[in-house]
Amino acid sequence: MESKSYLECRMAKELMASQPLAELGFTKEDQKEETNENRGRKEEENKRSTKGEENERNGFVAGARRARQQQKEFTEAAYRRRREGRE
Repeated sequence: MESKSYLECRMAKELMASQPLAELGFTKEDQKEETNENRGRKEEENKRSTKGEENERNGFVAGARRARQQQKEFTEAAYRRRREGRE
């Protein structure tokens, strides 16, 4: 069930308070019903979260690379304008 795995993921990442799935309307049969597809999805989510945690440890900031590129382009354009004005 997609909704069950979604809620489990939110609880695991502490985006919502942890509580038993039975309180959220899932039965014991739903809890036992975990297919290979769901396991594969969970493994892939774990890989993604591991990469995100690695980026966080390394000081990754979203958009920083693009900001540096824009600053470089701006500086080069200003340099060209100054050089063209002098010649």
